[in-house]
Amino acid sequence: MGDTEQKIRFAIGSAAAAAAIFAPLGYRWKGVLTAVAADAILTGVFRTSPLRRLIRA
Repeated sequence: MGDTEQKIRFAIGSAAAAAAIFAPLGYRWKGVLTAVAADAILTGVFRTSPLRRLIRA
């Protein structure tokens, strides 16, 4: 993963987290946005997707 992709993943994760916290949404949407935020941020940090690791294990 390049630096540009890492920055994009951090941006997507931050935007999803902000939407989950501040947007007037139902609990289902907040859960979906939280999962997207967590996956994007963790992928940016570890440079590999934690969901792919779980699926392959």
